[in-house]
Amino acid sequence: MKRRDFVAGCVASAGVAAVPAPYARAAADHSPVRLALFDTRYPAAVAFSGTFNRRGVALAPFAGDVTAVWYEQLDPVWRREPISVAGMTTPATLFCLEQLGWDHGLRVTFRGTHDPAPGGGVAHVFEVAQHRPQHLLRSFSEERPWGVQVADHMASIRKPAPAFPSEPEARSACQLRTPASRYDPGTRLVSWLIAPKGPLKSA
Repeated sequence: MKRRDFVAGCVASAGVAAVPAPYARAAADHSPVRLALFDTRYPAAVAFSGTFNRRGVALAPFAGDVTAVWYEQLDPVWRREPISVAGMTTPATLFCLEQLGWDHGLRVTFRGTHDPAPGGGVAHVFEVAQHRPQHLLRSFSEERPWGVQVADHMASIRKPAPAFPSEPEARSACQLRTPASRYDPGTRLVSWLIAPKGPLKSA
C-alpha cells in the first residue's frame, strides 16, 4: 500500500463541513500562521482558536473527524502553496496531518503535549528542534486559559524553525503544569505548528 493511500485512510477513520476560509490572505498582524485547526469538542482548543481568530487567521473547526477539513481546506491549498498551519487536536489527528504534510514539503516544527495531571490540572511538555523554549515558561500566567497562551506563543514565531529530529532525545523540551480549570481536556491533546521546511510564510 502506498503511503499516501494509507494516510488517506487514516484521515477518513480519524468531518464536519469545513468553513470557507480566506487563508491566502495573511493575518492582520503578519503572523506566519495562515490557518488554525481546532477540535471543537475541547474547550481548551476552542480557546486556542480564539487567539488566532482575533489575529485575523482563518479557522478550520471540526469535531473529531478531520476528513472534511483535509479535503476541502488543507489539501487544495497545500497543493498550491505550503502555508503554515497551527492546531490543537488529538494526537491521532496530528499524526495524520503530519504524514500528509510531508507530501507537500512541510514538517512539524513545534509541538505541545497536554496531559491530565494526577490530582487535577494539566501537565504540558513543549518541544522544538533547537534552543529550549524557556521564554514560553516565563510568559505563562495562571490567570489566562493555557490554550490561549499556547496560541499566543505560536502566533509570535517569526523566524524559520527547523523540523523535529526523528529521535525524541535530540529535541529541546520544557515542562510546566497548570492548575485545575474548566479547560482541562480529560484526555491528551497536542498543540502543533506544521510549516514549510524553509522559512515560515508571512505577509
